[in-house]
Amino acid sequence: MSPRKALGKGLDALIPTGGGAKPSGEMIYVEPSQIKPSSYQPRKKFDQKALEELAQSIREKGLLQPLLVRKGSNPESYQLIAGERRLRAVQLAGLDKVPVLVKEVNDKEALAMSLIENIQREDLNPIEEADAYQRLLAELKMTQEQLSEVVGKDRSTIANAIRLLKLPKEIQAEIEKGAISSGHARAILQMDSPAKMKLFFNQIIQQGLSVRQAEALAKQFTPEDKKSISKKPSKENQLFIAELERRLSRVLSAKVKLIEKSKNRGKIEVYYQNLEELERIIDLVSGKK
Repeated sequence: MSPRKALGKGLDALIPTGGGAKPSGEMIYVEPSQIKPSSYQPRKKFDQKALEELAQSIREKGLLQPLLVRKGSNPESYQLIAGERRLRAVQLAGLDKVPVLVKEVNDKEALAMSLIENIQREDLNPIEEADAYQRLLAELKMTQEQLSEVVGKDRSTIANAIRLLKLPKEIQAEIEKGAISSGHARAILQMDSPAKMKLFFNQIIQQGLSVRQAEALAKQFTPEDKKSISKKPSKENQLFIAELERRLSRVLSAKVKLIEKSKNRGKIEVYYQNLEELERIIDLVSGKK
């Protein structure tokens, strides 16, 4: 079964249309200014160049696919359900009237239709897609199995996407920018704390690691070692301690050694050659120039 067929059946399950008939709706033409953006839109960023290209296509051929809307709070207003990218392009193109399909749906149905339509188009970035899945699960009180049927994707795909939301916000922002891929992100998620995730992310960027290299490195530093606890730092901690030593050395322009006494505890040793260098380090640490 293709994802599109699965999606159609899932949407029918959420919003019954009566015996497989086409969903009801009235096709009319309205002014773009009468349409208010959807609060359910999962996409946060729109590519301006792509919008301008779509606007040019709309000027030449018109809007080939109507926008999906529902009636707004005022008689002459409408709330967009799906098609914000097309609405923005229509506004750029300067069209006076646009075709819309007006549907009578409640908030729950509008949310489902907006999020699912965007997921189906498969042009959301990984964080936007994860947010959309999370909203569907939370606001529609669905299980991952039910959501899998609705969007036509494996449950494991949905679970892996949602796991990205466990990353620190800074790393999520870099995924949205395209600095790293979902594969890199899954490798980072093998780290056991936000601080280690950030350090591992920095190493991926600084060394230009591929997904395969990042995955291999993550496995090295998270071994399933069930031997007795040793005072010697784990390979994972050695990696992050070494990275922190390098960063502190650069900041202080001096040799730095971090000594781990127990889990997440230890001491910092800063080496100096003479009293002048010691005074420089103290001034630097205290904020004096």
